[in-house]
Amino acid sequence: MDDTIRYLQDRFKEEQGRFDHFENKCAKFLTAVSIVIVALSALAGFKNGVLFQATSPFAMLILLNFIVCAICIACSWGHAFSALRICDCPSLPSNRQTADYLLSVNDEQQKLHIYNCYVDTLEKLTKAINEKSRPLEHAYNELVMGAGFILLLAILTTTRELSA
Repeated sequence: MDDTIRYLQDRFKEEQGRFDHFENKCAKFLTAVSIVIVALSALAGFKNGVLFQATSPFAMLILLNFIVCAICIACSWGHAFSALRICDCPSLPSNRQTADYLLSVNDEQQKLHIYNCYVDTLEKLTKAINEKSRPLEHAYNELVMGAGFILLLAILTTTRELSA
């Protein structure tokens, strides 16, 4: 039983590290998406808002591409915020009731209770990490799509500028 508890202790430390890793990744990703939003806003103001002048079918295509790009980036930002939302990091019971119980029982019951505490907390911690990873994955995919539309926007805008 001692080996099992040591194993669970190691797994708990690893899962806590993963939780912290996801928290940090969410914060960095949110910063990166915010920078992309600033750049996209600056692009929108380029040449007195030439992107918003739908005077020809080609200009309409550029405008539509910009709108889709902005939607992708905005959704990415929202999903990054969703992943970063503050939630409790599950932790092992550390209250007086648990300590008193451990003092009042024999060694085998102590080990069994500690085992159960680790197993229950690990399950909760894994669930919390998975809940953070889903919106972060969506945010990343949306940012990739937005980057593709930014590339297309650059190509279309350059084509328009060169043909004018």
